[in-house]
Amino acid sequence: MRKTKIISTLGPAVEGKMDELIKSGCDVARFNTAHGSVEGHLDMYKEFLEASEKSGKITATMLDIKGPELRVSACSKNFVIVGDTVTIGDDGDIELNHPEVYDVLTPGNRVLIHDGDIVMRVVKIDPIIHAEVLIGGIIGPKMGVNVPGVHLPIEYLQERDKLFLRKMKNVDFVAASFVRNSRDIVELKSFMKDLNMHSKIIAKIENQEGVDNIEDIIEISDGIMVARGDLGTEIPLENLPRVQKYLLEMAIQHGKPGIIATQILESMIRNPHPTRAEISDIANAILDGADALMLSGETAVGKYPIESVRILSKVAEKADSLAEKKSLIELRGTLSESVSNAAVLLAMEIDADALLVLTRSGKTARLVSRHRPSTPILAASPFPEVVHALALNWGVTPYLIESFEYSDEMVRKALNVAEERGYVKRGDVIVIAGGEPRSVSGTTNFVWVQLVGEVIARGNGFGEKIVHGKICRIPRKCDIVLLSNIDSSEQPENVRGIVVESDTYDPSLLREISRRGISILAGTGTLNVENEEVTLDPKRGIIWK
Repeated sequence: MRKTKIISTLGPAVEGKMDELIKSGCDVARFNTAHGSVEGHLDMYKEFLEASEKSGKITATMLDIKGPELRVSACSKNFVIVGDTVTIGDDGDIELNHPEVYDVLTPGNRVLIHDGDIVMRVVKIDPIIHAEVLIGGIIGPKMGVNVPGVHLPIEYLQERDKLFLRKMKNVDFVAASFVRNSRDIVELKSFMKDLNMHSKIIAKIENQEGVDNIEDIIEISDGIMVARGDLGTEIPLENLPRVQKYLLEMAIQHGKPGIIATQILESMIRNPHPTRAEISDIANAILDGADALMLSGETAVGKYPIESVRILSKVAEKADSLAEKKSLIELRGTLSESVSNAAVLLAMEIDADALLVLTRSGKTARLVSRHRPSTPILAASPFPEVVHALALNWGVTPYLIESFEYSDEMVRKALNVAEERGYVKRGDVIVIAGGEPRSVSGTTNFVWVQLVGEVIARGNGFGEKIVHGKICRIPRKCDIVLLSNIDSSEQPENVRGIVVESDTYDPSLLREISRRGISILAGTGTLNVENEEVTLDPKRGIIWK
């Protein structure tokens, strides 16, 4: 089962195909406000939710706001060549959508257009800005502009962002573009609070300023996205791999999701197959610690949107096994972190079939996820917003349960739903972690181990095989024979299992019988389970139905 999550940008390419998109592997739908109208995005939002409900899969939605994005607003020169001198400013050859930027440009600053396809250097200001073209090309309105190393004095939230936030306030995540510092997140949070909006905030890191302030940014955000397009323009390209690893490491340390975006399967916008380099890039991003990978043009406007998701899902599933950790690196900190450490370690030590997290805030599941355990992670919560938010975390399968009052009750409900959905089966050993319902939300304060099913008896096991079948006291009439005692003169034949009620038995005799492939459980005490279907597990020393 794939553990790395997939974010798909919605656009014309997937309209009417949401069912296929989700089935092929989409976990989170992204709405890119840089393109399209509010009405158009709302239509896709509704279509995606309907398809998600129909599929029965837990998915999430993400609104990507533009933030202080710098673009070409108008240009009188549509083509420039190396050596040309162009003017930047009001009534200049190139006009920008934020005129306040003109005041902070100085000679020597580089101005990059369209992801660095065009590069200019400011040579003088008198008072209009004169820039020499270092790399030429075609210039058009709405093309993105980067000024590496310069703090842009632009208010973080733009009017278009506010409009989208008002109209799409029920999304699970808001991806905040061009976050420069924690003050940008505070501004966004304040606006969302006024709207009574509770979406999680993903800070998109797209410039050196964001990288420099990552400690404060990640502290106040709910996750980060390494947006490699603009980031690779703002910083030297050769530094991008190191920065990617650093940012994902920071996300893991803080127990928050880290996303890798831009050019994941760029070639599949036009071609039915990816490049080998893209496949390796995907695997390396997962090995670096990415919780999720985001497709942009591939699913929004590409020729092969469904195929892109399907291929990414296959590659990610293979890479996940390499990302799984076989040993625990202890993460010190709060009580919740210590208990989460213990849960993961216990699951590995006993080779548990699943690790079930009972959570009201999602924190425990995120803390468990950052260990990247090979054990499947299930997260049960009574709150839809928590369940949908966990659709973004590596390895977490979230699902809804009814509200709970006591620990025993919530465990029972969570296991029943997990069994109904096929996440666990009778006989599975589950490590359970969570917080008492009456404790503070976000606090993990218990861990225990439980078997799925009703345990009938425990005893000392002999043999290797788990045996399932009918139990009775007459040999040859059932799969598992129930005996009050056993000695060397009475050794049942043609059975697959033996249960000995007495605690007075000869271990050497039982070991000898078990070498014939018969599983044995001894010392159970008197049982009243004749002619019932049961399962005998000699390794765990239990019998259950």
